[in-house]
Amino acid sequence: MLRKTMIALSGAAALTLLSTPTLAQDEMGQDEFAAIAAMFEVEPLTAEQEARLPLATQIVGRVLPEGAMMEVMGSMFERTLGPVMAMANEDTGAALTGALGYSADELAVSNETSAEILAIVDPAWRERNAAITNVTQAMMADMMTQMEPIVRDVMAELYAIYFTESELVDIDAFFSTPSGLRYARESYAMAGDPRIMSAMFSNPEIMFGMVNEMPAKMEQALADVPAARGFDELSSAEQARVMALTGLSKAELRDGMAAAAQMHEGGM
Repeated sequence: MLRKTMIALSGAAALTLLSTPTLAQDEMGQDEFAAIAAMFEVEPLTAEQEARLPLATQIVGRVLPEGAMMEVMGSMFERTLGPVMAMANEDTGAALTGALGYSADELAVSNETSAEILAIVDPAWRERNAAITNVTQAMMADMMTQMEPIVRDVMAELYAIYFTESELVDIDAFFSTPSGLRYARESYAMAGDPRIMSAMFSNPEIMFGMVNEMPAKMEQALADVPAARGFDELSSAEQARVMALTGLSKAELRDGMAAAAQMHEGGM
C-alpha cells in the first residue's frame, strides 16, 4: 500500500503540473519551488535507521523495480484514463465552448448543430484533442521515468524509518518468495484495473454528492467572513496608495477589482 500511495501521489503531482503549465512554468520559479520544498523539510535518518537502509533499499528494489512507475502510468492511460479522455475528446459541447466562448446550452443547440458549427469554425478539434492526449501521455511517461529513482530512494528511507530490523527481514523474506514476487508484479496491474473506475462511477451519490453540496456549505462557512472590499469602498487615500503600489491607473484598478469580484461570485 505504501508503494501504491507513493506512485499515486507522484502521478497526481505530475498531472497537476502538466495540466497547469502556466502555474508550473510562469508563476512558479526556482525560488517558489524551493520555498514549498522547505515547508516539508525532514529530519535526517538516525544511525539506527541508516543501518536498516541497505535492507530497506533491497526490498524497495523488489517492490518498485525499474520501469514500474512508467508501467503503471501506461496501464492507467490504456485501461482507465484512456477511455475517459476519449469520451472527453468527443465532447462537441466542450469543443464548441472552446471555439466560440459560448456553451451549447447557452446557444440552445443540439449535438448535431454543434458538430456542424465546429466543422466550420474548428474542423481540426478532434485532431487537436488527440494531439494533446498523446503529448500528455508521453510527458507523463517521461516524468515518471525521471521521478522513479527519487521515489525509490524515498521509499527505502520510509521502510528504514517505519519498520524494525526484524520486520524488514520478514518483509524481505516474503518478497523473495514466488508468491511475494508475483504480488509485487500483479499489484501494478490491479492498480490500473478498470474495475476500480467502474466501482467508483457505479455510486454517483458518493462520488458527486459532496460536490453538489459544496456551494451551499461554502456559502454557509463564509457567511460571517467579510468579502473583499470593492473599489468604491476604498477611500481616496487608499485608492491612491494601491495605485502607487501596483502601478495601475484608476480605471485599471477599478476594472480589475470589479472583474475579480465577479469571478469570486461566479465561483460561489
